[in-house]
Amino acid sequence: MILWWTMGTSAKVGDSVDSGAYSKEELELLLLNMPAGVVIEDEHYEIVYMNEFLIRIFGDGVGKKCYEVFSGRCEPCEICGVKEIIHKGADQFRYTVTTEDERVFEVTAAPLHLPDGSRRVIEISNDVTEQQELERMKVDFINVVAHEMRTPLAAVIGFTDLLEARSENFTDKQKRYNYNVKDNANKLKLLIDDMLNLSDLDAGILTLNYASVQLYDVVSEVLARQQALIAEKNHAINVNIPRSLAIDCDQQKVIRVVDNIVFNAVYYMGINGNIRIFVEDRGNDVLVTISDKGVGISKKNLQKIFARFFMVDATLTRHCDRIGIGLTLAKGYVELHGGKIWVESEIGAGSTFYFTLPKHRMGDNSG
Repeated sequence: MILWWTMGTSAKVGDSVDSGAYSKEELELLLLNMPAGVVIEDEHYEIVYMNEFLIRIFGDGVGKKCYEVFSGRCEPCEICGVKEIIHKGADQFRYTVTTEDERVFEVTAAPLHLPDGSRRVIEISNDVTEQQELERMKVDFINVVAHEMRTPLAAVIGFTDLLEARSENFTDKQKRYNYNVKDNANKLKLLIDDMLNLSDLDAGILTLNYASVQLYDVVSEVLARQQALIAEKNHAINVNIPRSLAIDCDQQKVIRVVDNIVFNAVYYMGINGNIRIFVEDRGNDVLVTISDKGVGISKKNLQKIFARFFMVDATLTRHCDRIGIGLTLAKGYVELHGGKIWVESEIGAGSTFYFTLPKHRMGDNSG
């Protein structure tokens, strides 16, 4: 949709939209009654139009600077649609803003073309305060449940350890029962730890326990954990990692990164597949590549692959012990180390995940 703005002090929306699909009056009525905020600003940050939604919240700010009306500032905001659209030439810009009374708005800014060829900025704001509060309540509930489950779960795992230590007179069936209880309790513990780590990542309080770690050992541990599934599906694993290559990192976090990526490759690929794990020493950092020849990921799903609770195929995931936060955590752990993670994929041709990790702790230039 292209909007044309009629010049003048009356601040009316003008001439045509989509080849005259709407009249000026219809378009102005549409903007006036939208259940979202609409504001138009010029290159000097001056508001030339506000719809009723914003006027009810901030008062009539036409003729005033946008940063004065919306943020109570005396100068342009650090994150600003006018800066991005007019001064930097962006075609679209999205950002989130919190007002003085703690209302949260998701804002989309786009250029508004004038008949003389110049541009203004139209910004559409959606009040997401309630949605964010509901999300916070959901996260708080998950955290409380996860914390409360830790105590009884620790007791279950402790008793299975005790039974295992005194199992010399157990029958094979009794030993198998005890093993199954302990194995599933440990899986549940891992899920709880993942949920709590995700919460700490969101809050910015998750810390890293740095040590010198050999990446060959990391990959070896991951493959040992998944050996049963790898053997069941008869996959071939090709590993190319210098045995002496070590980096400063949180070993358990990096194991979880590799484990989540490798698990997806092993689980979602058919039988007799091939997985390649390669690590390249690039001097200041390492590049880890994990590729498979599985079903691949569509372009649509590729954009959401690191989103929490997103599952490419929920029907398959119902039968495994994952809840859809593995790649979200992988991204968070990698970025917390100062690295980057991305994926390339094509339907029918497989997927390749890449991530980088600095060889030394951020701020440490030794070695």
